[in-house]
Amino acid sequence: MALLDLNDSIIAQVRQAADIVEFVSLVTPVKPAGKSHKGLCPFHREKTPSFTVDRDKGLFYCFGCGVGGDVFKFLALTERFTFPEAVEHVAARVGIELPRKKKGEKQNDRDQMLDALDDASLAFHQALKWTPNTADDYLTQRKVRREIIEKYGFGYAPDSWDYIVTRLSGKHPPPKLESVGLIMPRKGGSGYYDRFRNRLMIPIHSETGSIVGFGGRSLDGSDPKYLNSPESEIFNKSRLLYNLHRSKDQMRKLDRAILVEGYFDAIAIDHAGVPGVVASMGTSLTAGQASLLRRYTRRVVIAYDGDDAGRNATLRAAPILLSSGLAVEVLDLAGEKDPDTLIQNRGLERFLELLGNATDIFHFALKEWAADASEMNSRRKSEVLDDFVPLLSAVSDPVMRNDAAQRIADALRLEFETIWSRIRGRSTAARERQAVAPNSTGEKTLLTAAIQGKLQNGQLERIREEYFEDSLNKTLFSIIKSDLVTGQPIDFGDVATHLKGENELTRLSELTLGDEIDDRTLQRIDEILRPMEKAYLERRNLQIQQEIQEAVNEGDQKRAQELDLEKMHLLKQLFTLK
Repeated sequence: MALLDLNDSIIAQVRQAADIVEFVSLVTPVKPAGKSHKGLCPFHREKTPSFTVDRDKGLFYCFGCGVGGDVFKFLALTERFTFPEAVEHVAARVGIELPRKKKGEKQNDRDQMLDALDDASLAFHQALKWTPNTADDYLTQRKVRREIIEKYGFGYAPDSWDYIVTRLSGKHPPPKLESVGLIMPRKGGSGYYDRFRNRLMIPIHSETGSIVGFGGRSLDGSDPKYLNSPESEIFNKSRLLYNLHRSKDQMRKLDRAILVEGYFDAIAIDHAGVPGVVASMGTSLTAGQASLLRRYTRRVVIAYDGDDAGRNATLRAAPILLSSGLAVEVLDLAGEKDPDTLIQNRGLERFLELLGNATDIFHFALKEWAADASEMNSRRKSEVLDDFVPLLSAVSDPVMRNDAAQRIADALRLEFETIWSRIRGRSTAARERQAVAPNSTGEKTLLTAAIQGKLQNGQLERIREEYFEDSLNKTLFSIIKSDLVTGQPIDFGDVATHLKGENELTRLSELTLGDEIDDRTLQRIDEILRPMEKAYLERRNLQIQQEIQEAVNEGDQKRAQELDLEKMHLLKQLFTLK
């Protein structure tokens, strides 16, 4: 099927046609409350409704947990849709037919590459049936049943230099087979030879289900033990997870993924009927793989091998997952080597029991790094604290981060501020954190008053884009300032179309769905605006100083004089604000 041809215009049309209240009501009940609707937030536990939905603006926001956005964002969070999937889903519901791209030369080339890999998979699978062979012997030794071989498409690359070359070159030109990593050119420049030889072949699929490469396990003890397809236009190992195409729907439904290291671990769990398992294919987890997981779930249970290497890999993977906004837990293998062995030796029920008792990553890390905390001297505690810094720094939720920091402080018998200052890299972190908050809060108050049309003309004219230090506030103001100045009603759907990041959309929801600015706050607008003006002028003054020095160094006297005049004017403005 051709890809969707989405643009700002069609996205805005779909967004405008959607009744966000209808979509939200399918997940959580909301009741009319003034101009909007309110209900319990589906993204965190609460007893008092703080979740607001505005039909006219097409936005939602929770004043309890800070999650907000439009109908597409809501579907992305609740159904784990990608953005195009969310647009397509809404369009289908409201009866809008979306345009699709025609296949170009690049897409045709990609299709040919995928076709070559499909044919290679079939060739490898057929070769496995020509027994006896070393791959069949290996699978028999591991007690891998025929149904698993068929379901997961196992194959065999014969101990031959030209099996694939001979089998496929009649249909696919050798350069095409080389481009997908199936064959390699001979050093002498005459002909090609097979990349995979005497290996058990495991097809690797994209998240959409297309075969994009292979993992080949050595059958004769040669290195590497696992040889993956090389990087190509369609095979990017850092953006792939084995078994994702089978697991993604259940990951969305359960809001949980099980992350293992190897193919056989994923296959053992998946075939046993436990949904939502993926493998990082034995490599170090990447940010791209973590982002892929976050697309489908908010919670990951790591089930890496039980040896030292596996536990260390778990602790290396955790900060990457946490940085992507994922909650991280760890499965205790109860002394078994890996999940595959656990299921074979202890059975499915024991695996499910351990899965249900998975512990959060900080509990696991405390057991690994601080089990003997009572016997540690100060130097050792400092070293352990350094180990925890990447984990704590990766947690974006301040409540969760503070809770974890307190648990570490209790375990190491240290003051909370000692932990916190190490995370922030300086002992004055708490004071600096408090100093930043009022400015950001003031900016949001000013923007909210502007959006609600509560500012006087003189106040509105004084506001400049440069006054905003918070990038989200600055972006939002730059988009709506024209409507604010001209007095035109703000088209929130159009504003959402121009916002490119999720955080920007959340900020729009926060500022537009809040309570009406009261008179007492309006009387303080000048108290908010004046420090913003002063802070900008001081920043600009420092910038001018640098620019003057650069102009002098370059011998540009005219530019230096112009900057001097600007500086004099700026200093006069600063003086009037004191």
